[in-house]
Amino acid sequence: MKLSTLDFLRLLPGFMRDDPAVKGLAEAVEDILASPAQEVPNAAVWNRIDQMDAAQLDELAWELDIDWWDTSWDIATKRATAKSSDRIYQKRGTKWAVQQVVKDVFYGGYVMEWTEYSGEPFHFRISTEYPLQDAATVERFYRLVARAKRASARLDEIEFAQNARVKAYCGAGCGGVSVCYSGFAANV
Repeated sequence: MKLSTLDFLRLLPGFMRDDPAVKGLAEAVEDILASPAQEVPNAAVWNRIDQMDAAQLDELAWELDIDWWDTSWDIATKRATAKSSDRIYQKRGTKWAVQQVVKDVFYGGYVMEWTEYSGEPFHFRISTEYPLQDAATVERFYRLVARAKRASARLDEIEFAQNARVKAYCGAGCGGVSVCYSGFAANV
């Protein structure tokens, strides 16, 4: 039986179906449920995230209480964040949650726990290729990581790494040597 074509009277026991008051009540229930029944297909939110516009995603974020949400994000960031928000809530305070927030908002990065770099207990570092060009971006990065990390964990540093290929030529006489340099890192 579908909610949109509900025959509420048939759901009742046989001895109640002949009562005029029960018949009227059954018709009233059907009328009340008719409008919400038509909206049920729209309730399937998770499979429609890629079709939502920015305003709809902002509304969804408010409904889901995504506390690291920013309405100024581009639509791709909003969609990625909406899709992973439930898993982040489930795993909040873990390396995975921090890494997922960095991936969704800053398009990737790696979280190194203190055991991976001989740091102090409960400290971690983040390496990302996202261009941390100004203080506002760095502050936003710290704020978002703070929402996903454990309260006792401490972020030691953000490592901004950008890969680039540079060719340099040098030579003596009639021979030449090609040297390729790849990599750049700056700690913030």
